[in-house]
Amino acid sequence: MVTPRLRIAQLTRWTVLTAFAALYGCAGAGPAPEEFSGEFDQMQVTIFNQNCLGGGCHNAQSQAGGLNLSAGASYNALVNVVPTNPVAAGMGLLRVQPSNPDNSFLLIKLTGPAAGEGSRMPQGMNPLPQSDIDEIRQWILNGAPPPGTLVPTAPATATPTESAVATATAIDTVTPTPVNTGTPTVTVTGTAPATSTPSATGTVTETPSPSPTPSETSTPSMFQQIQTTIFNPTCTTSFCHDVQGMSGGLVLVEGVSYGNLVGVPPSNAPARAAGFLRVDPGNTENSFLLLKVTGPMNPVYGLRMPSGMPPLSADQIELISNWIASGAAE
Repeated sequence: MVTPRLRIAQLTRWTVLTAFAALYGCAGAGPAPEEFSGEFDQMQVTIFNQNCLGGGCHNAQSQAGGLNLSAGASYNALVNVVPTNPVAAGMGLLRVQPSNPDNSFLLIKLTGPAAGEGSRMPQGMNPLPQSDIDEIRQWILNGAPPPGTLVPTAPATATPTESAVATATAIDTVTPTPVNTGTPTVTVTGTAPATSTPSATGTVTETPSPSPTPSETSTPSMFQQIQTTIFNPTCTTSFCHDVQGMSGGLVLVEGVSYGNLVGVPPSNAPARAAGFLRVDPGNTENSFLLLKVTGPMNPVYGLRMPSGMPPLSADQIELISNWIASGAAE
């Protein structure tokens, strides 16, 4: 026979077990599994293999630009490697700098390089879809982890459970609030003296004074004018004096052109034997650059430049001549 005391004990035990089961059911089976993104292996298959390994591109045989993007070699050819492009290397860019997409030349080449940084990649094809570019950017932001590494994203399901607990605590804190009703009156009186702050702000108006700087930058040097108005639009087209073509061993892209011209002997053997320099500061007669743009009289010195295009205008030739005569400053 079940005594009243035993019956109460059984009911109490049943209530505790039911409550425990209810709590366990609310908690679920624990946090949801983490999702992963940014795998280098996935980029290799869906981006590099499909867009970069065609004939004459970044495969193991051609290695265009000294870059091999085939599986097994791509990671070491990209991460923390200085690009072969002299302009990019001169700016301190790396092919991929972990956690720094803005300093990663790979992204610049995919989104649209500036003058002197070569063509957009993949060359001769449509640009990569934005989703592919975003995937590469995210991989770099994640620290450019090597093949086989999975990068976890923050688990989304953990947050709601924590916020539920937070709301419970919020209800507890509501009760003490009415007790502090006297405090606001004191705080209001304290705020009144803060009117002294605006007078201090008056001093900030002195900042606009350093405005003379823009006027100093407005006048480019003669060489900068030559680079912008002559070399960039006329001499650095495909297979001419760009980084890929390097016609006559001469690169005239921005950032490297000056060092390739001033005081440098030409690659043309007769001109070199005659003692010419590409640019001889202060000496227009001995500057092979001026001879080439005006039209060499002697055929051993090669063709007039720019080859296959209209001659430079008289004003452009005069700008080059004046620059050399005045000492060929950068």
